[in-house]
Order: sequence, then C-alpha cells, then structure tokens
Amino acid sequence: MTTSRIDLRRGSLITAALALLCSLFFVLPANADPIPFDDCPAGMLCLYSGPDGTGERRDFTEPQNVEAYDATWDGKTLSAKNNTAMWACAYVGAGYGGLLTTVKPGNFAEYTTDPRFTGTLSAHKLVPSRALCFTGYERCPDDRVCTFKEPNGRGAMTVHVPTTDPATQNHGNSYGTEAAPRSAWNRTTKHVCFYPQPTFTGTWDDPASLREFGAYVILRGDSTTIPAPFSGTFRSHELVNGTAECE
Repeated sequence: MTTSRIDLRRGSLITAALALLCSLFFVLPANADPIPFDDCPAGMLCLYSGPDGTGERRDFTEPQNVEAYDATWDGKTLSAKNNTAMWACAYVGAGYGGLLTTVKPGNFAEYTTDPRFTGTLSAHKLVPSRALCFTGYERCPDDRVCTFKEPNGRGAMTVHVPTTDPATQNHGNSYGTEAAPRSAWNRTTKHVCFYPQPTFTGTWDDPASLREFGAYVILRGDSTTIPAPFSGTFRSHELVNGTAECE
C-alpha cells in the first residue's frame, strides 16, 4: 500500500514537470528578434538603408573603396557594420571630401541622430589606420601631376596629362578656374612650377608679408596642402628639370 502511494506521487510530479516544460515552450515567441548587424558577413563593410542594420544592405570587401556612390545609393546609408580588419572612413562629399566619420574594425555606426551624416554619405574607403581617412593623395596615378579641390589630397581630383609647348618644349598644362586646387601631388620625375595665369606667368602678392612671389614650386615626388596666398589660384603649370627654369 505504501509503495503504490509513492509511485502515485512520483507519477504526479513527473506529470506536473512535463506540463510546466510544455508551458514554457508554449510561451516562447515563434520568431525571436534578429540581432542588429548579425547578417553582415566576415571581412565585409556592410552599409544599410535603415537604422540598426535594417533595410537594404550593400557589402564591400577591403579593396572596394568607392569615391562616389551611384545614384541609387548616394545619401542612402543610415547604419553600417565594419566587419573588416581595416578602419572604415565615410565621407559626405564625393572624392573622399567634405565631412567625414570613421568606424573602428569590428564596430558598427548609426547615422540617424547626427544631421550632418543622416542621408548625406556619398563615399567610403577602408584603410589600415584612422589617420589615412584624412588624406586622399593615394588616388594620383604614377608619373602625373594631380591637383585636388580640398586640402590633403581630398575632394575632386584633376589628373594633368603633360603636353609639350611648341615654343618652350616644357611639359605643362593650362587650365581654368575649375581646377582651383588646394592641394597637389607631383608624381613625376621633374619639378613642377605653378602660376596664377593660364599663360605660365604671373606673381602673387602676400598682404601679410608685403612680398611678391613668383612660381609656386612642388619638387618631384612631393605632395602638399597649398597655403595662402597660393591656395585656389593656380591656372597653369610646367614641368622643369631645375627650379631656376621656372618663369
């Protein structure tokens, strides 16, 4: 009699336990909320059209630096996951120009609270260190003079293809106000002389020092942010073997 009472109690306890377990399974949601950015593959920079890794997603590998997004994506990024080993640099302006923001390797970013970056991002690049987000000189091809609309090689870039002047035989270019460079890289084997006139002539007056300056020279292989009073005023340049050859 005692034995059957114990068996009965055991059966009741087992039944109660099973009922409790079933009830726990019953109250679990059918689909748990996805973890934000969990869908971003390893080794990719993932850009999303919505916050918290939602909406349309575009993936980029480490070599895929983009100077300007196409019309269907320009200004569309609202969040990002940097699942690479590189720093991600995001830019408001094309050509790595304008305001910029960075994302550490393995981190994510939201662009919904700061109006400077909400619906404004137009370009990105992936680089080994954060400092490289602030320059864009690396775009200049070998054996060319490149001028840039912004300091430090950022913004729209003009690649100058040397021509030969029939009178002087100096390789150079003459260009209009559209160039207006604020930085430049001379990747040629010659020195470059910049001038304020399209005729390879002219001088600059510096009100601060009350001095007059002739050609602005960038030596072979050098890159620089152009200071006042020269910044934004170049209209022509020539390549020379020695700086004494500058007009």
